[in-house]
Amino acid sequence: MNEHDAIVRQHPFFNGLTDEQICSALELIPRSEHVRGEFLFYAGDVADFVFLLFEGVVKKSYVSPGGDEKIISIIQSGDIFGELFLGKYTLRIASAEVILNAKVGRITKKNLLLLYQRFPHISMNLIGHLADEQRETLARLHSLMHIDARHRLLGMLLSLARRSCCPGNEWYAIPAGITQDDLANIACLNRTTVSLYINELRTQGILGGKGRVLTVNRLAVEQLLRRSGIEILE
Repeated sequence: MNEHDAIVRQHPFFNGLTDEQICSALELIPRSEHVRGEFLFYAGDVADFVFLLFEGVVKKSYVSPGGDEKIISIIQSGDIFGELFLGKYTLRIASAEVILNAKVGRITKKNLLLLYQRFPHISMNLIGHLADEQRETLARLHSLMHIDARHRLLGMLLSLARRSCCPGNEWYAIPAGITQDDLANIACLNRTTVSLYINELRTQGILGGKGRVLTVNRLAVEQLLRRSGIEILE
């Protein structure tokens, strides 16, 4: 496995496979590089690929006929997305835009079936991913049901942290491509409210960083939400 594939080796999609098996699987997964602002797909496109994000950040969003954008999710390094064609629906319901330069793998349905046949463990990895996605969606909906803006922001930040921060890590850095406008969009809040709460939470040591750099004390956020009686589904 060459140096470029070192990151690929750590992708959850390949858990349980040897280096030799990963190299063999990669023959069925063409990869490409994309810069900030590029779209991987648009709403209404035929859903014909599963995507593996090896590096970077992608936002999945829906734009209303009136031009209002609503971010559905933030996809980070190590995530799997675009698996819509595995169900009965065939068209994308959202667009996927690169917001931090990305390296992406694409798998057609045909090649995905070949991977299952050669490496059955991959199918279990994908099932585990889909189960985690459902649970995280429920957790996010739970936090959004609270009218308290502060707790909605905290719930959303915790969701981002959990997606790419292992349990032993106390601090998580929000990727540079994610702006405060994006955070406000995801949490269904306005930009000013988010900025005020971020500054407040920084003084309390729950958030860190300066300026555009934002870090989250994952354990402190979890404890604060629990003390407030909010079930965070972990």
